[in-house]
Amino acid sequence: MKKIKYLPKVFTALSFIVLLAVFLLLFFGRRSETVRQVWITDFLPGFYQHVSNLCISYTIYATAGYCWLLMGMRFKSIVALGIVIIFANFIYELFIPVLNDCDIVDAYFGLAGMIAGFVYLLLVHMFGLKANPLFESQAKV
Repeated sequence: MKKIKYLPKVFTALSFIVLLAVFLLLFFGRRSETVRQVWITDFLPGFYQHVSNLCISYTIYATAGYCWLLMGMRFKSIVALGIVIIFANFIYELFIPVLNDCDIVDAYFGLAGMIAGFVYLLLVHMFGLKANPLFESQAKV
Protein backbone atom coordinates (compact mmCIF):
# COMPACT_ATOMS: atom_id res chain seq x y z
CA MET A 1 0.00 0.00 0.00
CA LYS A 2 3.00 2.31 0.24
CA LYS A 3 3.25 2.63 -3.56
CA ILE A 4 -0.38 3.66 -4.11
CA LYS A 5 -0.82 7.43 -3.87
CA TYR A 6 -4.60 7.43 -3.45
CA LEU A 7 -7.12 5.08 -1.93
CA PRO A 8 -10.66 4.69 -3.22
CA LYS A 9 -13.53 5.69 -1.00
CA VAL A 10 -15.84 2.80 -0.09
CA PHE A 11 -18.53 3.85 -2.56
CA THR A 12 -15.90 4.19 -5.30
CA ALA A 13 -14.56 0.67 -4.78
CA LEU A 14 -18.06 -0.81 -4.68
CA SER A 15 -19.23 1.10 -7.74
CA PHE A 16 -16.18 -0.07 -9.71
CA ILE A 17 -17.01 -3.72 -8.98
CA VAL A 18 -20.74 -3.24 -9.64
CA LEU A 19 -20.14 -1.54 -12.99
CA LEU A 20 -17.70 -4.24 -14.07
CA ALA A 21 -20.33 -6.85 -13.16
CA VAL A 22 -23.00 -4.97 -15.14
CA PHE A 23 -20.81 -4.80 -18.24
CA LEU A 24 -19.87 -8.46 -17.78
CA LEU A 25 -23.55 -9.43 -17.69
CA LEU A 26 -24.17 -7.38 -20.83
CA PHE A 27 -21.27 -9.20 -22.49
CA PHE A 28 -22.61 -12.61 -21.47
CA GLY A 29 -25.97 -11.61 -22.91
CA ARG A 30 -24.47 -12.15 -26.36
CA ARG A 31 -24.67 -15.90 -25.90
CA SER A 32 -27.10 -16.48 -23.05
CA GLU A 33 -30.81 -15.71 -23.25
CA THR A 34 -30.95 -15.98 -19.44
CA VAL A 35 -29.00 -12.78 -18.80
CA ARG A 36 -30.34 -10.78 -21.75
CA GLN A 37 -32.34 -7.74 -20.86
CA VAL A 38 -35.57 -7.65 -22.87
CA TRP A 39 -36.05 -3.90 -22.43
CA ILE A 40 -32.71 -3.32 -24.16
CA THR A 41 -33.59 -5.50 -27.14
CA ASP A 42 -37.01 -3.82 -27.36
CA PHE A 43 -35.31 -0.43 -27.59
CA LEU A 44 -32.26 -1.52 -29.68
CA PRO A 45 -32.97 -4.81 -31.47
CA GLY A 46 -29.35 -5.35 -32.64
CA PHE A 47 -27.79 -4.42 -29.31
CA TYR A 48 -26.35 -7.84 -28.49
CA GLN A 49 -24.69 -8.12 -31.91
CA HIS A 50 -22.44 -5.16 -31.04
CA VAL A 51 -22.26 -5.26 -27.25
CA SER A 52 -18.81 -6.85 -27.17
CA ASN A 53 -17.16 -3.61 -28.34
CA LEU A 54 -19.03 -1.63 -25.70
CA CYS A 55 -18.02 -4.00 -22.90
CA ILE A 56 -14.42 -4.54 -23.97
CA SER A 57 -13.79 -0.82 -24.44
CA TYR A 58 -15.35 0.04 -21.09
CA THR A 59 -13.55 -2.71 -19.22
CA ILE A 60 -10.09 -1.94 -20.58
CA TYR A 61 -10.44 1.82 -20.16
CA ALA A 62 -12.12 1.83 -16.75
CA THR A 63 -9.75 -0.75 -15.27
CA ALA A 64 -6.56 0.87 -16.56
CA GLY A 65 -7.81 4.36 -15.73
CA TYR A 66 -8.89 3.33 -12.23
CA CYS A 67 -5.48 1.81 -11.51
CA TRP A 68 -3.74 4.87 -12.93
CA LEU A 69 -5.85 7.17 -10.75
CA LEU A 70 -4.88 5.19 -7.67
CA MET A 71 -1.22 5.46 -8.65
CA GLY A 72 -1.55 9.22 -8.96
CA MET A 73 -1.12 9.62 -12.71
CA ARG A 74 -2.36 12.84 -14.25
CA PHE A 75 -5.89 12.76 -15.62
CA LYS A 76 -4.56 14.01 -18.96
CA SER A 77 -2.76 10.68 -19.35
CA ILE A 78 -5.99 8.82 -18.76
CA VAL A 79 -7.75 10.98 -21.35
CA ALA A 80 -4.92 10.27 -23.80
CA LEU A 81 -5.35 6.53 -23.23
CA GLY A 82 -9.05 6.88 -24.02
CA ILE A 83 -8.31 8.74 -27.24
CA VAL A 84 -5.82 6.05 -28.31
CA ILE A 85 -8.37 3.31 -27.63
CA ILE A 86 -11.06 5.19 -29.58
CA PHE A 87 -8.78 5.64 -32.59
CA ALA A 88 -7.64 2.00 -32.43
CA ASN A 89 -11.26 0.86 -32.27
CA PHE A 90 -12.31 2.93 -35.29
CA ILE A 91 -9.24 1.95 -37.32
CA TYR A 92 -9.79 -1.73 -36.55
CA GLU A 93 -13.51 -1.63 -37.28
CA LEU A 94 -13.16 0.32 -40.53
CA PHE A 95 -9.94 -0.92 -42.09
CA ILE A 96 -8.78 -4.25 -40.61
CA PRO A 97 -11.12 -7.18 -41.35
CA VAL A 98 -9.21 -9.72 -39.23
CA LEU A 99 -11.54 -11.93 -37.15
CA ASN A 100 -14.18 -9.30 -37.83
CA ASP A 101 -16.34 -7.70 -40.48
CA CYS A 102 -15.83 -3.99 -41.03
CA ASP A 103 -18.75 -2.45 -39.15
CA ILE A 104 -19.07 1.20 -38.14
CA VAL A 105 -21.82 0.34 -35.64
CA ASP A 106 -19.29 -1.73 -33.65
CA ALA A 107 -17.02 1.30 -33.54
CA TYR A 108 -19.87 3.45 -32.24
CA PHE A 109 -20.60 0.92 -29.52
CA GLY A 110 -16.91 0.99 -28.57
CA LEU A 111 -17.11 4.78 -28.43
CA ALA A 112 -20.13 4.51 -26.11
CA GLY A 113 -18.15 2.20 -23.82
CA MET A 114 -15.33 4.73 -23.76
CA ILE A 115 -17.70 7.56 -22.93
CA ALA A 116 -19.20 5.54 -20.07
CA GLY A 117 -15.70 4.77 -18.80
CA PHE A 118 -14.64 8.41 -19.11
CA VAL A 119 -17.65 9.66 -17.14
CA TYR A 120 -16.99 7.10 -14.42
CA LEU A 121 -13.28 7.92 -14.22
CA LEU A 122 -13.98 11.65 -14.15
CA LEU A 123 -16.35 11.18 -11.21
CA VAL A 124 -13.78 9.00 -9.44
CA HIS A 125 -11.09 11.62 -10.07
CA MET A 126 -13.28 14.43 -8.75
CA PHE A 127 -15.03 12.77 -5.81
CA GLY A 128 -13.93 9.18 -5.25
CA LEU A 129 -10.36 9.24 -3.97
CA LYS A 130 -8.62 10.08 -0.73
CA ALA A 131 -4.93 10.49 -0.02
CA ASN A 132 -3.10 7.38 1.15
CA PRO A 133 -1.48 8.19 4.50
CA LEU A 134 1.08 5.40 3.99
CA PHE A 135 2.22 6.61 0.58
CA GLU A 136 5.98 7.00 0.27
CA SER A 137 6.91 9.52 -2.39
CA GLN A 138 9.82 8.76 -4.65
CA ALA A 139 11.57 12.01 -3.79
CA LYS A 140 14.68 11.53 -1.70
CA VAL A 141 15.27 14.09 1.00
